[in-house]
Amino acid sequence: MSNMCRRERVLTAMRCEQPDRVPAVLWGSYYTLNDETYFNFLRHATLGDPLPPFRKKFPRNSNYYDERVLDYLDTDARYVDCGFTNLGGARMDGDCRDAWGVKWERMGPNITSVGFPLANATLEQASEHSYPNPTAFFDFRLLEETIRHLQENYPTHAIGARAVNSYGPLEQASELRGREQFLMDTVAEPELAMLILEKCADVIVRGQEAYLDKIGKHVDFFEIPGDDYGANHGLLLSPTFFRTAIKPCLSRIVQSVKSYRSDLPVVFHTDGAIMEIIPDLIEIGIDVLNPLEPLPATDWAAIKQRYGKQLAFMGGIDLKTAMTGPVECVEAEVKRRIEIFGPGGGYIVAPANHLQKDVPPANIEALFAAARKHGRYPLS
Repeated sequence: MSNMCRRERVLTAMRCEQPDRVPAVLWGSYYTLNDETYFNFLRHATLGDPLPPFRKKFPRNSNYYDERVLDYLDTDARYVDCGFTNLGGARMDGDCRDAWGVKWERMGPNITSVGFPLANATLEQASEHSYPNPTAFFDFRLLEETIRHLQENYPTHAIGARAVNSYGPLEQASELRGREQFLMDTVAEPELAMLILEKCADVIVRGQEAYLDKIGKHVDFFEIPGDDYGANHGLLLSPTFFRTAIKPCLSRIVQSVKSYRSDLPVVFHTDGAIMEIIPDLIEIGIDVLNPLEPLPATDWAAIKQRYGKQLAFMGGIDLKTAMTGPVECVEAEVKRRIEIFGPGGGYIVAPANHLQKDVPPANIEALFAAARKHGRYPLS
């Protein structure tokens, strides 16, 4: 097969078809470098000083985006960010509240939510709560400048739109209410839980519509906010509640993209053992599933075989053992994931989540080198 340009390679894989080789990506919404990892990699690759953070008002654990790193690793996509993503994170100056009203504290290397504005809210109070206006946080001028920059400097790369918020409706509702309280609400006060979910989805949809209006004609895939539905052995909540309350909200979020451009691939992240709801994700229009978390409870080979003509897969590279171990383990892990997800196309190599500071820079380099080495079709 003749060589494809990077955009063709990514889009072919997202259509569940076979490109010239398995594409590889980094630094999207759910698969980036945390700050210390980024600083370590710059020193490893002698790429110079860190760039200014793109998250300024609401810093989190991953505040940078640097195309020098992506060039060095020879990845296939570049990204545009709307600026509203900053809402779903910690404000480390002033009162430490983000734009949703959630209070955060830094605890060692991590940032943890500690104050929940709807913790004691009644149904009426949750309905009247002041939810954020996403477009107030958009930097439309920067959006247009970024698109022009990518079109001029990366004309053959795929352009991905990073998600408008750090959390999908379940995760954001859990931050507003408190995770334990919200999960109890799904059983004890389902009407309240459903209202908060719908309000969160309203904000996300409103943001996506404004985002697409500016950049929708110029991007090749669109990442919606990630929402974690699974634990290590199964779903975090009942399949019935997922289908009656969360699925309609998620469907609205997906359809706000598809109604603008029906051909625009939608990428979605959900952690854990989520086998039971994969048909639901396909039904509402998800095109690419991330992160393919390696878990004993999940038979990804069977899932690929069953759904590989309807759903493309992104991620899968184990962070806990392979990416923190010897370089040889990284290559073996990439080869194994390509063997599972690569046949027939429909796979994009990426880490299974954000790369933490315990990942050696040499292993990041090895990940992408292994993808090039073992990802050429026909697969050996």
